[in-house]
This record gives sequence, structure tokens and C-alpha cells, in this order.
Amino acid sequence: MSERPVFRESALERYQQRNEQGILLRVSYPPALIFFWIFLLILFGVGGFAFSIQVPVVIQGQGVVIVQKVAGQSRAAVVAELFFSPDQLTHLHTGQSAVVNIGSSPINVSGIVEHVDTNLMSPDEARSRFNLQGGLAQVIIGPSITVTLSIRSAASIQVYAGSLCNAQIQTGSQSVLSLLPGFNQFLGK
Repeated sequence: MSERPVFRESALERYQQRNEQGILLRVSYPPALIFFWIFLLILFGVGGFAFSIQVPVVIQGQGVVIVQKVAGQSRAAVVAELFFSPDQLTHLHTGQSAVVNIGSSPINVSGIVEHVDTNLMSPDEARSRFNLQGGLAQVIIGPSITVTLSIRSAASIQVYAGSLCNAQIQTGSQSVLSLLPGFNQFLGK
């Protein structure tokens, strides 16, 4: 028998080349690819919209409503004297807007920060200076700073002089995404 190969050399070479080539699979289905791009665009759109929404940042304080004589005028103004801890001093500035809740069945009135006193006040000093008694005396539990809010309202608010009040002072705004856990570090805040 002769030593003649059964297959031609050119056929063997083509067979070898086909085995060496990688098989490319078709992994994309055109409708699925279109759906993927639409989903990706919607996801980025919603993320951009959520990033643009700003929510207010507020700090809360308690205090007392008092009637204060206005210099050079015969009428008196109603103000709220609020007590804050000293570490919140950096966030408080004159001109910030506030919402004040007065009394046990809250009456909401708006106000503006008129004055921020940077001097620390002891609880005893605050009780004697503002004549705080009973439940009002329990508002101050440590050293504090005082913030004077001018209250914009009708004249009938003078009835609430001496009442306990809670206030929310808006100190700024932040992106709604920063409220989600972990996004503060991502946004660089």
C-alpha cells in the first residue's frame, strides 16, 4: 500500500485555519438593543432630573414669643426669641426665612431672622432675662445662643405673647439625591 494521504493538503490547511479562528456569536438582537438604549437614556434623564431638584435644609429651635418695643415708634412688634446650641451658630445668619409654630395647637406664621446673638447664655441667665417660668423654663437645658425672629402676621398675634414656639429656619438647600445613603460622599459634600 502506498503512503498517499487520504486528504489533500490544501483541505487540511483550510480545516486548521477554521479551527484556529474564534467563533463570533451574535449576541445582540436589534429590538433588545434598541430597548437597552431607550432604558439607558431614560435612566440618565431621571438621574439628571433628580439631581436638579433641590430640597430645603432647615434647623429647628424652640423659644418664646415676646412683644418688643420698636425704637422711635409707639407700637410694639411681636418677635420670637429662639434658643440654639452653640454649634449651630455657623448656619444662622440675618435675613434667613423661617416658619414659626406658636402654641399647643400650632398656628403657623412666617418670619425672618432679625438678629443672631453670638454671646453664649447660661440657662439661668436666659430664664431671668426673658422671664421664663413653668414649661417655658424647660426649653433651655444648656448653654445657648439666641436668635431674634421678626414675625410677619396680623395684629392678633400679640395675644400669643409669652407662648412657647417652635421654628424651622431655612439655612440652605441640597440636591434630593444627597438624601440617599452614600450619595453625600459621591456628590462631594
